[in-house]
Amino acid sequence: MDPQTFFVVLCILYSILFFFDRFFKICLHYPYETFLRNTGFSVELMRLKWHTTVFNRSILRLGNSCCRLWLIKSFTIGVMAALSLLPVAIILLFIAIFNSSSPAKIVEGAALIESIKIEILLPGINLPLEEIGYYITTLLIATAIHELGHALAAVLEDVPVTGFGFHFYFCLPLAYTEISAEHLNALKWFRKLRILCAGIWHNFLFTGTCYLLFSSLNFVAAPFYDLNRNIIVTEILTQSPLITKGDKGLYEQNVITHINNCKVIDYDSWLQCLYKTLHSRPGYCVSSDFIRNNDESIEVSHHGSDGTFQCCDEKNEKLCCFEYIDNFGNDAPVEIPQYVCLEVRRTLEDAYDYCTSHGTCNIGFCLKPLLRNVTTILSFKRKTIDNKVLKDVIYMGHPVDVLRTVRISPFVPKHSFVTPEWADAYVLFLKYNIVFNLGLSLISSVPCFGFDGHHIASTIIHSFLINRVTEKRKREFISLIVSGLGTLFLVLAILKVLWLSVLRYLI
Repeated sequence: MDPQTFFVVLCILYSILFFFDRFFKICLHYPYETFLRNTGFSVELMRLKWHTTVFNRSILRLGNSCCRLWLIKSFTIGVMAALSLLPVAIILLFIAIFNSSSPAKIVEGAALIESIKIEILLPGINLPLEEIGYYITTLLIATAIHELGHALAAVLEDVPVTGFGFHFYFCLPLAYTEISAEHLNALKWFRKLRILCAGIWHNFLFTGTCYLLFSSLNFVAAPFYDLNRNIIVTEILTQSPLITKGDKGLYEQNVITHINNCKVIDYDSWLQCLYKTLHSRPGYCVSSDFIRNNDESIEVSHHGSDGTFQCCDEKNEKLCCFEYIDNFGNDAPVEIPQYVCLEVRRTLEDAYDYCTSHGTCNIGFCLKPLLRNVTTILSFKRKTIDNKVLKDVIYMGHPVDVLRTVRISPFVPKHSFVTPEWADAYVLFLKYNIVFNLGLSLISSVPCFGFDGHHIASTIIHSFLINRVTEKRKREFISLIVSGLGTLFLVLAILKVLWLSVLRYLI
């Protein structure tokens, strides 16, 4: 389902729920209120809430089990980890705010490869909306794990847990845990910190777990997939220039081994090979007999409107003008002209090999195509899943057209009952869990209003400054300043992302 359809359907569902909620509250007031009270559901405009006490006993039993001492030690380590994440989070916020460098484009005029940079990730802004299902599921898991940490730590410190639930703000799910604020504030400062830092610690531990699963991917996938040996085409968009009739076009389930003379083993090498075709155009080693027998040069060569030399009939798209690269070390026949017009496919099929970077050939003579600045020749060497070699797919155009219309996967199935989409979904799910859980643990440690960091900073200030700042109101003012600065930095980072990604293009 595309993002636009998803949002429209979600708006319709919320509208229907809100309509029937108001209808039942008017017409079936008492039975409906009883139903809402028993189930814990509440419906508002573009917002759902679910509250339950079903998990209270389970959390209580887990907190009082044989793992109690281990959990206490774990949450003690969690306090140290959360306090260590605070300076890291502040530094990253400063980098996100004051780093003025933009993503470095490696391919001119097209975002083929971008350098890694630190920034706030926002769905629909710098994360693709097509993966919104992953955002919702991952955020649901991350917030549930976060709140489970608070609930477990509260049970260990004998603080009553009164409930657990979820808020759905349109498509944004957030979990929450209700604990007794009176019992929490009565605790000593370190026991209180164990509860406040528990959510951050749980997200950090889950990040490590997902990273271990991601690191063991080669071992886990080995019985089912050939990983990082070649790539397989999983989808080709209808507007792709590589879709042609017969066996000359690229199809789904084709296994790509090379682009020209560049070996493709994973997504990174796929990008690098596409980049290489544009900035290091290949040359082909062909025989002098082939040149003499297939040269279709026009009588009057000229320069085209774009400045490139033309020795072919421009109406025939199968032809291309090639330049003979003389390395002065080859005994080339005198009759080989500097420019020849040849059919692209036949030239590539009859070529002995690719020229070296210096324009030399072990066998034959080096010809390089004369193309526009944004055009290159790509030859995709491919085979079937059963290792049957197929005819090369030859495309003359811009590599970005390929990148935008062809979806690939490094997971080549070994069996017919598995698909590369399953492995891709698993990897993407792990990546989002790593990013979202680590991001939530970092953001939560920032002293920002409404976040754990605000309560952590307040607890530390009231505990360590009590002898130096005796008045409670002054300590609260210091806590207010710290949380205000943290909130300001976070808001500035988000505004910068919005400005660089959206707002500057609308003004």
